[in-house]
Parts: sequence; C-alpha cells; structure tokens
Amino acid sequence: MNDLIELLYRQRKQLRHVAETMWNSKYELHLTSSEWSVLKSISEGKRTVPELVVQLDITKQGVHKFLQSLQDKELIKTELVKGTKLQKVASLTDKGQDAMQKSLALDYEISEMVRASIGHEQYEQLISILGKPLISN
Repeated sequence: MNDLIELLYRQRKQLRHVAETMWNSKYELHLTSSEWSVLKSISEGKRTVPELVVQLDITKQGVHKFLQSLQDKELIKTELVKGTKLQKVASLTDKGQDAMQKSLALDYEISEMVRASIGHEQYEQLISILGKPLISN
C-alpha cells in the first residue's frame, strides 16, 4: 500500500534537494531550505514576524534566526513598524530580488526536467491535481 503523505513528502524532499544542488553549483550564495521558504514568503510582500510564524508554521525564535541569517546575507532588510504594537517587518533588498529571479529560473528548469521525465500529459495532469485541494471540507 502506498502512503500518499510519505510519497508527497519524498517527492518534495527530492525536488528541494535538486533545487539546492543546482543553485549551489551555479551561485556562491548558499541558502538552506528553511531560508528559501522564508525568502519566498517575503518575496510575496512585506511580512511581519507573526505573519511568518503562522504562514511557515515555525517558532518565533526560528523566524528571528532566519531573518537574521538572510539579513546577514543582504537578501532582506528589516524595520520596526509601529501599529497596535511595535513589529519587525521584512522586505527584500535588490540582492534578494535578484536571488528570487534566479530561483524562479531554476524552478522553471526543474519543472521542465519533471515534464521530460514523466511526459507532457502526465505533467499537466499532475499540475491540475496538485492545484486543487486534495481533501474537501
């Protein structure tokens, strides 16, 4: 019996590994999977620490650790913004935007590798299936 969750996890892990390996072979800037997750979330728009905690399902301490690491690599900048309370807000720097553009190009390259591996029709079916909720409420 195939365990769907385990199969999806293994495929995600393999694709993440391929993406990291390709990135690391092309660029000197090395990022972990977790750093990529945080960076991709920030690339969708400015994010506060609480938003990142909820969106990425990681601890507040983890978010702060990754923000500091990404800031040290000059990919993001943070600022304190006063709203109902003082919050740290993260946004991409020019270097971060450049890294995201390069990452999108690699994502496309990997998508094409998957298409070549499983065939065009199966690729389109996979995209269609994964684009829908797998469990309806």
